[in-house]
Amino acid sequence: MAQTDIKRLFAYSSIGQVGYVVLGLGLGTPLGIVGALYHLVNHAAFKSLLFLNAGAVEYATGTRDLDKLGGLNRALPVSGGTSLIASMSIAGIPPLNGFWSKLIIILAAVEAGFVGFAIVAALVSIVTLAYQLKVQRGAFFTASPTTSMAWRQEPRSMAIAMILLSIACLALSLLVIGGLHDPFFIGPAVDTLLAGPFAP
Repeated sequence: MAQTDIKRLFAYSSIGQVGYVVLGLGLGTPLGIVGALYHLVNHAAFKSLLFLNAGAVEYATGTRDLDKLGGLNRALPVSGGTSLIASMSIAGIPPLNGFWSKLIIILAAVEAGFVGFAIVAALVSIVTLAYQLKVQRGAFFTASPTTSMAWRQEPRSMAIAMILLSIACLALSLLVIGGLHDPFFIGPAVDTLLAGPFAP
């Protein structure tokens, strides 16, 4: 929460997100493994997007320090919009993809009788939302403490990549249409794990 370097903050946040994956796998139940694999895929999407957002901010402003940033929504609308999607996804705000994979893991923990782990997982999601809101406020929504005259637009290739990853975050949320127990394309991987290292 005290970190002001955007990239370092996002790197630290990976610890918590991998914790969800480890929790789901550690439960050893079909639902836990579904949630773990689903969150692994989701994390690849929204964390890649967050790091691209951080790179775009640094490219445009020459800094990653939140204390020196602000007002980027107007200067970098693509980075601002996609960053908001990524931040809400990693924080588990419905209906984005991170919400569903975290929900599955929390439900799996309750189902397995580990209510304490489920509560901790929910609390970690609240902390994640807090520091992501800090990024959004510091970089994009508050007034800039410095002039924006020298700011550059993010390269077109970077903007396209950010848009595509945002679409992926939205599309991955649709995987649960078939049911929380078997998100599309996760099922075969779960069956393989249950037949091997996670066999009863």
